[in-house]
Amino acid sequence: MLKQNTMLASKGAKSSLLPRKTRSDIETSQINGKPARVNGGKPTTITPKTTVVRPKIPGKVVPKKLIKKPASFEETSTKKQTKPTNNEQGSDIQTFTDSIQEFIKLLNSKNANDRELRIALKGIRQLVLQFGIPDHKTFCGSLRNSVWKILLGIYRIDAKEYISSIQRGPSTVADKIENDVFRTLTTDKSFQNTVSNEMIKRLLNAFVWKANDQPRTRLVNVSFTYVQGMNVLAAPFLYVMPELDAFFSFSSFIQYSCPLYVQPALDGVHCGIKLLDRCLYEFDLPLFLHLKKHGVMATVYAFPWVMTFSACIPPLNQVLKLWDFFLAYGVHLNILSIIAQLHFIRDGLLESTNPMKLLRDMPILNTTDTIKKVLELVEECPEDIYDMLVRHPYDATVYDTILELEDV
Repeated sequence: MLKQNTMLASKGAKSSLLPRKTRSDIETSQINGKPARVNGGKPTTITPKTTVVRPKIPGKVVPKKLIKKPASFEETSTKKQTKPTNNEQGSDIQTFTDSIQEFIKLLNSKNANDRELRIALKGIRQLVLQFGIPDHKTFCGSLRNSVWKILLGIYRIDAKEYISSIQRGPSTVADKIENDVFRTLTTDKSFQNTVSNEMIKRLLNAFVWKANDQPRTRLVNVSFTYVQGMNVLAAPFLYVMPELDAFFSFSSFIQYSCPLYVQPALDGVHCGIKLLDRCLYEFDLPLFLHLKKHGVMATVYAFPWVMTFSACIPPLNQVLKLWDFFLAYGVHLNILSIIAQLHFIRDGLLESTNPMKLLRDMPILNTTDTIKKVLELVEECPEDIYDMLVRHPYDATVYDTILELEDV
């Protein structure tokens, strides 16, 4: 099917980002990003599958300076929470409907060349940032399902491949999977009613079989197996998508978005934790020093948040909206989202002689406020630190660089 699309493109035919209902394969195009270097450092370990785009505050033009955001954006958190009038309700409904139509329009856009594809992907990312992905059903399933697959570069889904992997039975690490699956988002009733433990076990065992069969390539030159925490990473995909779609989306996410996070030594996770301490030092030195004084560093309080890209923070409906943002602009933004969470309880942490107690009982996730704060942090973040944030999920050299900066 991919070869056929190439032939059609060469004849000037145009293809849609969203597959037709009758197609057995899900077809999208991907943009291979090139790994960056820092201060003449070594080449990166893995080439990311898609280009990472630095998010900008809506309405912003100059990315280097923090510009006052449009009033309409700030009002989302400063406006008094009064009951909307009939006119305001109608306006909200119209905005919701318009955003759905814009998503569908871009998903069905015809892209004859790479430039048009980039424009369509940019439009999808901007819609995600401005509206989030509405909870809406399309003929291909949920709108979030369709958008996530495109952002992950899923161009082909083969039911036979997944069924074949399942038929091979339990993988070589089935016992480890069994020990973790029953602990997956146990407090979320909606997830428990939607996703069974058997679905998680099938997906994870099939992934291990697929990873065992996959040779190393230029794009993926590390090996994969099951490691603790992958059950939680699989959870959002199984909740949003049919199991078949979830398998291929999860596989792409693991292999291209965060390969170092799922190595046996959790290299990317440990690097992310180091970067979290570094970012907190840059953004809020008094809070960093206060936590350090009480022996509370990121490795103590933030390990599960970093390892799962905040998927373990309730509620799940807010996690999905946060993942919309991460998949559109990069999973590295999870580090800044954790900084945002700390910002929201900053006063309590500074007043406490036992800050770890507060960190064990974090407030529930509020995606709107979190993303707003993340956008501000992106603008304030020094270029060298932001570059390391972007590369740390797939570039093994970042860990060495951050160790050199650790004497803060």
